[in-house]
Amino acid sequence: MTGILATGYGLMKYTVPDEETMRKRLDPALRKEYDQRRAANREKGQQMMDMMREAAESDKPAWKIANEQLGKK
Repeated sequence: MTGILATGYGLMKYTVPDEETMRKRLDPALRKEYDQRRAANREKGQQMMDMMREAAESDKPAWKIANEQLGKK
């Protein structure tokens, strides 16, 4: 059983390229689009982390902070 699992894992590692290899294989237009989306996702993630840090430092309940950050009153 262990041999089957090890063989499957090894085969997967050998045949599936990593993210950087896949990026290099993309057409330049697709690579540009990929980079733009990746940067946008990174920015959204950073904004989310900033909101979570702000909420963690506040004494207000989470639902009030969420309403303020979403522009609701």
